[in-house]
Amino acid sequence: MRMTVSVCAAALLAATALAKDKKDAAPGPLHVTAKLVKIPGTFPPDDLYDYAYVMKYEVVGGQLDRRPLLVAHYKPRRARSEIKDKMRKHVAGTLRSFKEGEVHQMTLITPVKKVWKGALVDELFATDRTSTRYFCLRADPKK
Repeated sequence: MRMTVSVCAAALLAATALAKDKKDAAPGPLHVTAKLVKIPGTFPPDDLYDYAYVMKYEVVGGQLDRRPLLVAHYKPRRARSEIKDKMRKHVAGTLRSFKEGEVHQMTLITPVKKVWKGALVDELFATDRTSTRYFCLRADPKK
């Protein structure tokens, strides 16, 4: 009987967490301040193909404080202001480069495919298949 109660409690906690993820993945833009905690590899060269690259952040302050977020950035080798191709209408900001430990102010949207339908380099997928991926519309360094 105790094992059944424990299994039910675990299932309820998992369902609650999934519902919270779905709620947080609202269709409108999400504005956050977050610390870049992991760039999981090396950015591919920009001249090979267009891509968005997923990085791991941790929210700093607000209702989502300390919550991890997985964020896809279009062509992260380039400063946001240097993006002049078809994605210019979707990517903005003053961020010039990405370095672990820095704090960024971002405007995010989900699902990623609302904005980006091309190649998604997601080296975090092997260890985290369930977290929501966000696409970064605007990235600025925290002032």
